[in-house]
Amino acid sequence: MFPLPIYLYVELGAFIVSVLTYRSLKGTAFRLFPLFLFFIVMVELTARYLVQVLQYHQNAWLYNISTTLEFVFYAYVFSLTLRDPTFKKMTLRFMAFYPILVLLNLSFIQGFMQFHSYTIVLGSMFMVIFCCLFFYELLLNPLEGELRKVPMFWIGTGILFFYLGDLSFDLLFNLLKNDATGRNLFQSINNNLILILYSCFIIAFLCQRSLRKSLSH
Repeated sequence: MFPLPIYLYVELGAFIVSVLTYRSLKGTAFRLFPLFLFFIVMVELTARYLVQVLQYHQNAWLYNISTTLEFVFYAYVFSLTLRDPTFKKMTLRFMAFYPILVLLNLSFIQGFMQFHSYTIVLGSMFMVIFCCLFFYELLLNPLEGELRKVPMFWIGTGILFFYLGDLSFDLLFNLLKNDATGRNLFQSINNNLILILYSCFIIAFLCQRSLRKSLSH
């Protein structure tokens, strides 16, 4: 029925919503989301084109680039939302050193044409840590109003669920990557986690628009 997988429509929907709500995202930690989501959609479409049209299946290098930028982008968002100076420094150091670690891994250990499963585990762990730090601060300094209306709550929830789920499989990736059943399982888990992640993003953008409207009145 659908020419593209459902998760890609959700990613595209998140991009469209981010563009439509951009006025409310300006001046916030979410201001670069439209550009980021456009990049993600282009990566997904490019990967599908390489595989389905050109029959080129060696596209791990593309995801090596995109996942590294994802980690750096999310760390950037947390750097703008976390309050504690120590937590902020942690995100900034991650942004500086993580791409270097990925480059070293691809250059000397796993190779550029292989998926960087070692460093993606590290990145996933830090995303979970940053989410926990955000929720820890939220517990210490409860926000006024309903939590479900707080945009960053949905961003953090989506990232936490996605990387907690992904991390469990990433740890086993090197054992299952050569097994067809393992690869299919990974794809199924990842696709469902993507649905959760980008649905949370959509809710966050709509919450930000509602918040901006309420403040303007």
